[in-house]
Amino acid sequence: MENARSFDLVAFDMDGVLVDYSSCWTWVHHHFGVDNEPALLSFVNGEIDDKEFMRRDIALWRDRDPKLDLDGLRCILEPLPYNAGIGETVAALKERGIKAVIVSGGLDIVAERIAERYGFDDFIANGVESDESGQLTGEGVLRVELLNKKLALDAFLSKYSVRRERAACVGDSFIDIPMFKACGMSIAFNPIDQRVSNNATFVVRDRNLSAVLPYILNNGK
Repeated sequence: MENARSFDLVAFDMDGVLVDYSSCWTWVHHHFGVDNEPALLSFVNGEIDDKEFMRRDIALWRDRDPKLDLDGLRCILEPLPYNAGIGETVAALKERGIKAVIVSGGLDIVAERIAERYGFDDFIANGVESDESGQLTGEGVLRVELLNKKLALDAFLSKYSVRRERAACVGDSFIDIPMFKACGMSIAFNPIDQRVSNNATFVVRDRNLSAVLPYILNNGK
């Protein structure tokens, strides 16, 4: 009997898709009143790698609070707003036997919280290194390369034995384009620019994440 499911796995970007904010890293920057634009430009221009980018971001926070620890970071991130419809979306996918995973260059503290709250099957995100007392060391933990999210997606496809054409993904920025190209179907959810829209199978502009469900469950029809 042919599998009635449209897809076997859906990968969601986090910032801008699950989180109603451009970046959880930026949320922390704004909390401390710091600007990471110089580091961002250096990264985009290929002058620094992911690890150095994270290192410079964390240094901005520690300059304002040298004793910043994981608990303090969790408190800063607690008020981060989420988009509506996450629970409904994940529940609908799981009802059909579809895996729902998070693939994000954002902070694992947030990804873990969202995954547990809404029932995602799995997540992968970047983090910050801490010592035995929980205090930040200044180093980041790289799990998702910002310019090659395809690698993180491929790890999930392998883990859950899902063929590429049986995976869908949802994202909003140029960072998600490599993931788009590695999926059977991609959805640009409130894309930040035309380049994202041009590289997606479908574009969805809505304040509620569940608006992506008809495309996923009906195989884009």
